[in-house]
Amino acid sequence: MDIPTLMIAQTCMLSAMAVMLWIARTDADRKNGLRTWMFGVSGQSIAYLLLAQGGRDATLISPMLGNGLGALSVSLYFVAIRQFVGRPYSKPWLAAMVGSVVVVGAVAGQKYQVATIFNGFVYGALELLNALTLWRASQSESKPVQRTVALAYFLMGIVLPLRAFALILSQVNTDYLNAAPVWHQAIFIFSFVYIVVTKLGFVQMCKIKAETMIVQQSLTDGLTGLANRRAFDNALQIALNSSARDARPFSVVLVDLDHFKELNDRFGHLAGDAALVAFGQRLRAGLRMQDYAFRYGGEEFCVLLPNTDAAEALVVAGSLRARVALEEQNGHPAQTASFGVASWRTGDTADTLIGRADDALYRAKSLGRNRVELARHADCGGVPA
Repeated sequence: MDIPTLMIAQTCMLSAMAVMLWIARTDADRKNGLRTWMFGVSGQSIAYLLLAQGGRDATLISPMLGNGLGALSVSLYFVAIRQFVGRPYSKPWLAAMVGSVVVVGAVAGQKYQVATIFNGFVYGALELLNALTLWRASQSESKPVQRTVALAYFLMGIVLPLRAFALILSQVNTDYLNAAPVWHQAIFIFSFVYIVVTKLGFVQMCKIKAETMIVQQSLTDGLTGLANRRAFDNALQIALNSSARDARPFSVVLVDLDHFKELNDRFGHLAGDAALVAFGQRLRAGLRMQDYAFRYGGEEFCVLLPNTDAAEALVVAGSLRARVALEEQNGHPAQTASFGVASWRTGDTADTLIGRADDALYRAKSLGRNRVELARHADCGGVPA
């Protein structure tokens, strides 16, 4: 198979990808880099078509346009990858790269290998930067895919400069694609595989990222930014299973803002929402590294304390009670919270454990609020304000 035919095949594949990306595009593509990637694929498909026709274009217009459009596509891929991982990029440097490729291609004229050599070093550097970016910024959920794509970029980043060196050493002015050295075919076959891996790989990375964001949103409270009730149920079940297997203690703390309804009625729901957000921030700030805070529902929150027995949980809850309390200021009433603590014991289920914590919380509120109460099964009393 000759090289122009390989390029036509690559063009068909890139065009099909571009069409599907255009059809399936959404506004979310602007944030993860997929919209930029779509423009890059579209540009590269046209560039390959022009380059494939270059050997039959006596005016050199096709290879010059193809060269410039190819450089633009390479820069768009670079930008898309940086957008995906949330890294900045330099527009002036990329514009200079595209401009230099176009100028060198125009000056080289019929000496095609001059442009190929120059592009090999420029594109090779960008490929290596892409590989480094994806490898370093690999996210756990998409790590295998990201590193596979990074490896493809790394290999191309090595192949392109090696091809440039080979052309320098050969000192033969090849007739564009039609009379290229035999080893060029192997490079173009590798390029075919590289296109499949990188183009489809990036789309798969975006898909995994989107799915992960959906899962995170389903486990996050939209108001406070804390994990929500569903996330707590999942974490609690994991803790129960672990304790049943290893007999390691853990505790849960139910937290309820005192007189929250009065705050809502007096100052309105917007003020109430702001109070919930601020309370969640103070609660999270008061936790130890190993602890987790959740919004349980309404003005009720929950804290999971791994590897913490009843006595330790009382101390942590007491510290949190003091940490979240606010004195009256600027006409706003004081903000306090009541705490109900329950520790795991053999045979506990989610319902029994939460039931004891809820009973302790009810007792804390009935005894005057702004206090910590421990579930009845432990040999410890309450801790008032």
